[in-house]
Amino acid sequence: MSAATRRRRALATVALAVLIVAVPLGVYAWGRTSDTFRVRHIVLHGARPAHARAVRLALRRRLLGVNLFTVTTARVRAALAGFPYVAELTVDRDFPDTLRVRMTEYVPAALVLSDGRWYVVAGEGRVLAVAQDSRQTATAGATGASGSPTPGAAASPGTTASPSSGTAAVTAGSPAPETSGSPAPAGGGATGGTAKPAPSSTDLPRPAATVKLPHGTRSLPVIVTSVPLSVGATVTDTRVRAALSVLAALPRPLRRDALGAWATATSIRVVESGGPTIEFGDTSRLTAKVLALRAVLGRYRRHHIACTFVDVSVPDRPLGAPLLPPPAVQTGHSSSAATASGGTASGAGKPSGKPSVKASPSATATGSP
Repeated sequence: MSAATRRRRALATVALAVLIVAVPLGVYAWGRTSDTFRVRHIVLHGARPAHARAVRLALRRRLLGVNLFTVTTARVRAALAGFPYVAELTVDRDFPDTLRVRMTEYVPAALVLSDGRWYVVAGEGRVLAVAQDSRQTATAGATGASGSPTPGAAASPGTTASPSSGTAAVTAGSPAPETSGSPAPAGGGATGGTAKPAPSSTDLPRPAATVKLPHGTRSLPVIVTSVPLSVGATVTDTRVRAALSVLAALPRPLRRDALGAWATATSIRVVESGGPTIEFGDTSRLTAKVLALRAVLGRYRRHHIACTFVDVSVPDRPLGAPLLPPPAVQTGHSSSAATASGGTASGAGKPSGKPSVKASPSATATGSP
């Protein structure tokens, strides 16, 4: 092959490469300025019905008429910056004029009371919303009109249970984790010679009827914290994060019926509606603790006895209350030995592979409320 032929082929190759790069760039440059590719239709997938309309309006307000070539995931996320429950976004540009947005939302997991205000928090710890109190709004309006609050106006929001809730009034904010609002130690220990009363369902604050919560969140379990929260941020209180992880680990029926969780630096106690109070201790070995909890509750169901307290802080030796009747024994000697030991819910013939369910007549000894 001659040198001239090689040069002609090299020039042809270069020209073809330039053409391959230049044509798409030219089309892209033309498309970014053409009215043909302006967004005229926005299709939204994955939004919950309660949020879909507001999200769709926000997208239309910010992106309708925008050139489709310029729409990116970051731009869509910026358009939805006011919606903290948006977890993930994917964007599909359906040329010539349709934008498809698929979103995944955080799922509300608990109501957290902080500084007298109620916050909706996801299981991951993200703060999704803050509730408004109609009494506070009315008070603010009266103050703006007359320069002084209306006599008899409500105090801080969300701090008094509604009359229909059947619970006692609760002072704003969180009781200190080491005070009467916190769980007693699993072993029923005392401080200063006086045993602490274990918290019950009546100790848990509930949002008042005047507190406006997002749809479907009023029945969520309650957690109390003294750490300030802000919408769109992540909860920094490690006790709240621990309580959220325990609630997430509960079996579905128990998670649905949970009234709330008390959390200290070393202990998480879950209060169930019409069910037992569950002492988890810390968040270690959560899977084993849940398995032990299932086994304990299963034994109480088989005996047709309502369980009021379960301690799975040591999952290998769970405790339950009230005391279960001892199983049938083979000899009188074994029966008298079980009676002398204070009574256990598992007999001598019980296989060692299953967790034992123990309960003592003394509430202090078992840590039961």
